Amino acid sequence: MKNISKTLSLVFAALTIMLGCETTTLDVVESPNALNPSQASVDFFLNQIQLMTAQIHSGEEGRNENGLSQFGMEPVRIQHGFGPTYRENYDPTDFDRVWDNVYARALIDIRTMNPLAEEAGQYTHIAIGQILEAYIMMSMVDFFGDVPYSEAAKGGEGILNPTVDSGASIYLAADQLLLDAIANLNKDETVLPSNDLFYNGDETKWRKLANTMRLKLYLQTRIANADGFGASISTTRINELINSGQLITDPADDFFFQWGTNNASPDSRHPYFDANYDGAGPSSDFYTSNYYMDLMANQYNEPDPRIRYYFYRQQSDFSGADVITKECVTEVTLPSWWDPSQPYCTVPAINGLDGYWGRNHLDDDGIPPDDAFRTLHGTYPVGGPFDDNSYRNVSGSGAVSEGLAGAGISPIMMSSFTYFMLAEASLTLNTTGSARDYLEMGIRQSIGTVVDFGASLASGSGFVPTATAIDNHIAEILTNYDSGNDTDKMRIIAEQYFIALWCNGIEAYNTYRRTGQPDNLTPAFAVSDPGTFLRSMWYSQTAADSNTNIVQKSAPDTPVFWDTNPEGFVK
Repeated sequence: MKNISKTLSLVFAALTIMLGCETTTLDVVESPNALNPSQASVDFFLNQIQLMTAQIHSGEEGRNENGLSQFGMEPVRIQHGFGPTYRENYDPTDFDRVWDNVYARALIDIRTMNPLAEEAGQYTHIAIGQILEAYIMMSMVDFFGDVPYSEAAKGGEGILNPTVDSGASIYLAADQLLLDAIANLNKDETVLPSNDLFYNGDETKWRKLANTMRLKLYLQTRIANADGFGASISTTRINELINSGQLITDPADDFFFQWGTNNASPDSRHPYFDANYDGAGPSSDFYTSNYYMDLMANQYNEPDPRIRYYFYRQQSDFSGADVITKECVTEVTLPSWWDPSQPYCTVPAINGLDGYWGRNHLDDDGIPPDDAFRTLHGTYPVGGPFDDNSYRNVSGSGAVSEGLAGAGISPIMMSSFTYFMLAEASLTLNTTGSARDYLEMGIRQSIGTVVDFGASLASGSGFVPTATAIDNHIAEILTNYDSGNDTDKMRIIAEQYFIALWCNGIEAYNTYRRTGQPDNLTPAFAVSDPGTFLRSMWYSQTAADSNTNIVQKSAPDTPVFWDTNPEGFVK
């Protein structure tokens, strides 16, 4: 991944110093353009907190590092990541913006909003902030391990170098935040948020989200051996959550951020749309992994019904490809560490779909002039065009209006995700319910959500999947599931979860490290041994440089607290 200048780290440093220093009251008129906390609207803070959550998840317009989702998709072969080794996959500076958004924006806004909301009796505002804080901090632990929390965002109290808390203690705090949020949602508030960007003030949906995040938390920690976590505790808690009937199990309760279509001042489009359709061709480091496209195109007897919604093919004929556009087309034999059944150079047209052009895992070659060949992100979830076999070269000024013009979504916690989590819990912990039934519901709800999302573009194309085609596809998956052992079953659950998780790399990265599945991912492209898998990520360079209590890792291979699997469990 290419490094970019992190100029806002200077803003972060200045903000930290400002918050940490005592001030002297001066007889000056306050700026009418800057609000202090006593003047600011609680709704303004909540708006910013919600936007920050979306940006922490999916990134921002014009940046090469598009949030935690991109960082999660690349190691697990959903998106292509550079290499050639895991150690070189990322640079610590790549994470500066995410840390900035978390510590210098989201947490400070939450800390500033809460006393104002408490005084005004705006308990729903507080609850939403608590749920989003729990989600953000769980994600920080999932990616970085032990991070600052209990002393974070306390510059005003003179804490300029917050200590690092254990991941387990942060998870316990997150669980308590979610319980507190549910309690606040049950209180009588003076007024609902004027702009609830997710659920439009529906407290029942926020309550279901809080419970579903607790499901995620206890599934995540089912193999942990920290106090308060472990298989028996996870089993008990998950069964309680199932029995409550208060989980996100219907698409009407899906938790996603809706992006807009404005392309300037500000750019409100999905950041991945901007990276694919900015008019100058796709961003240099945005490739979908050949493994992932092959999984959808060729895993079963017919392509996955979602494939035309996920990807847009610009070409069907690669006869013009040469050593310049893709070096591997000239290679006669595969590297010795590759299985011949795995897609190496391009995705084979086993099921009749030509034109999927991506890159292989940890391919660190330079960026060739392949803009016209490259498969782009499609309609779902980024708001791009539907693949109707038109094979247009999508570039130039017209690209900015392709498809839904960027009015995509960030799929943070969808109903289909709940069913895949329940399937894993049932299979591994013997929790309430059938893993097979949960698997089927997860697939069906994912397909339904994707098809509904792209209906306006796919209608009349002749490529909308029929109910029979969907039923046949699911039946084939379930037949394979029924004939497999527990390892095969977990692989199928994980593969289908990966497909449903397109553009949500956070849950994919977690699932892979937790389960070791799918265990048939393609190997590294350039070297046979890329080193230890990314069991966690580097600390932010700015954080490690400016905080004396953060010591940079010697390598990004330190497991997070809930990952107690042996070394080499994932590759």
